Amino acid sequence: MFVRRIPYQSVRRRRIRHWGLLLLRAAAIALIVAAFARPFLRQGATAAAAIGGAREIVVLLDDSASMGYGDHWARAQDAARSVVRGMTPSDRATLVLFGRNAEENMRATADRTRLEAAITRSKVSSGATRFGPALKLAESILGRSPIKRREVVLISDFQRAGWTGSEEVHYPDGMTITAVSVASPKTANLAVPSVSFARASFSGQERITVTAGLSNKGDDAVRDVPVTLTIDGHEIQTERASVAAHASGSVTFTQFTLTGPNARGSIHAGADPMPADNNFHFVVAPSAPVSLALVDAGDRSASSLFLAKALAIGTTPTFQVESVAATRMTPAAFDKRSVVVLNDTMFPPAAGGGVLKRFVERGGGLLVITGEHTTWPQGEADLLPGRLGATIDRTSGRSGTL
Repeated sequence: MFVRRIPYQSVRRRRIRHWGLLLLRAAAIALIVAAFARPFLRQGATAAAAIGGAREIVVLLDDSASMGYGDHWARAQDAARSVVRGMTPSDRATLVLFGRNAEENMRATADRTRLEAAITRSKVSSGATRFGPALKLAESILGRSPIKRREVVLISDFQRAGWTGSEEVHYPDGMTITAVSVASPKTANLAVPSVSFARASFSGQERITVTAGLSNKGDDAVRDVPVTLTIDGHEIQTERASVAAHASGSVTFTQFTLTGPNARGSIHAGADPMPADNNFHFVVAPSAPVSLALVDAGDRSASSLFLAKALAIGTTPTFQVESVAATRMTPAAFDKRSVVVLNDTMFPPAAGGGVLKRFVERGGGLLVITGEHTTWPQGEADLLPGRLGATIDRTSGRSGTL
């Protein structure tokens, strides 16, 4: 039988003698943890001003077309007024209105009355939403300010299409951004984004078929919505349409006869909290052929035959083609034409002296088809974006590139 020897141990209880030192060390550890956590504390305007002094504020107010939905614009204006009313006498604010672009509506001022008046005067525009220009302008404004406390308040419905992913805005430490959303949790919006026309002739009269494009940007499908075509104040036809959520559709109306020189029309589709895009207004005019002068050497009539035949096939628009020799062109002939085509021919003598240049400056079209018979005077060089050289035969060997 073996007996194991166990050494004798004595344990002494220790008591905390320096409570103050222990508490100081625990507090130091807690402060280190809090510093690494970087907590964000919200403070009221008065308390913040008392702690940090004056503020430079930029209010970015979205006035794009989507802000016309329901009460979005009224809520956005109220939010901007709330920022202004929270200013202290030492604060300054700049009002920036933005849609596709951004502009300073009211430069930096401490006058709250003027700022509120500017907010009240502002209206919803017809532009799209782009956040990049507004954020860059705010960065520039705050970057020039000598005030240390700088803030940006962004008020918008935050349309997803407003972000492009290439804004490249970098705010330094010390600048804060507060986002105020006025978006609705659920939307209902049917829009008419486009209208197309198909033309046909019947008994010497032009008949128009109108097709309206529909886009449902809402979260629910729309069913049996009335879509109405109106021409010159007279309701022509009403069709019913159904479009799934976040989808597109179209409605085609019965042909109508175009009787006047210009017909004013509109498409109206349903009713929702954003009426601005429920209507599409247009003007349709009778189709007129494009008068075109096909200028060639005159002794080679076959050279322009295929071009004239190809232009004659077109219907949108139609072309009225007249072939004429370069030597038979007169200065008056340019006044009667919309387009002049110089098809591998000498420069028309009648086009010299600035006649052709003035024709182009008035909006006339000019197409130059160069070839072995093409000549061009030095005095008209600004009309031809290139310099004529020797003819190169590419029918054999390596092909060329332009």
